[in-house]
Amino acid sequence: MATYAIGDVQGCYGELCELLELIGFDPARDRLWFSGDLINRGRNNLEVVRLVMSLESAAVTILGNHDLHFLAICLGGHSPNRADTFHDVLDAPDVDAIAQWYRQAPLLVEDTQLGYVMVHAGIPHIWTLAQARARAGEVEQVLRSDAHRRFLAGLYGNKPDCWREDLTGIDRLRLITNFFTRMRLLDADCTLDFSHKGALADAPQNLVPWFDLRARSPLGVKLLFGHWAALEGVTGHADMIALDTGCVWGRCLTAMCLETGALHRVEAHRS
Repeated sequence: MATYAIGDVQGCYGELCELLELIGFDPARDRLWFSGDLINRGRNNLEVVRLVMSLESAAVTILGNHDLHFLAICLGGHSPNRADTFHDVLDAPDVDAIAQWYRQAPLLVEDTQLGYVMVHAGIPHIWTLAQARARAGEVEQVLRSDAHRRFLAGLYGNKPDCWREDLTGIDRLRLITNFFTRMRLLDADCTLDFSHKGALADAPQNLVPWFDLRARSPLGVKLLFGHWAALEGVTGHADMIALDTGCVWGRCLTAMCLETGALHRVEAHRS
């Protein structure tokens, strides 16, 4: 049995199939962890979602910002953006089943025996692992409850952008979600920056990548994440592993075997 963590697929169905063949994936024996953002920006989003759904207990996908954007359109009353490419999912006859499946997806998954935790964007240094578990649970509970439509309707927004323990309601849930699914750079006060999405070399000097701050307060496990394709898989920290290697942008799709640490990659089919 092997457990493979796979970076952001984003509709790259052909590459995903090739990667599963490369690692010799057997759903009767192996397990897959997906880092979120199964859909959007790529061309074959519906095929990706249906494949992952068909694997049932052999696969778990955490929620990324693009997955939540899909839910906000389906169930929260929002409209697609011009750049969205998951109309194949929105127009599918089984779109309701897909939305309900996504509502059950976690924000955080971990294996204490293997010593790994995975989230989509990261875990800020101001939270312990126990706090991260609890805060992920707050959002997961609402998504799976009758209050999910109200949460998804109020999901969008960049404020608040700095954590306070006394936050409540939609402000608290939105900020938790933004930390887990949108975080890249922080300032000295742990305020989120949403403007810079590119390479670290081009980041404003007053901002720091979240994983450099996290390195000062280790979680005690290895942290897997996706979301930031411009990192090209490099963080400079052995216990924080970036899995989004930009397949949808013409680079590659990556899987990591958690038992051995081995990396397996397939090149993007389109430049």
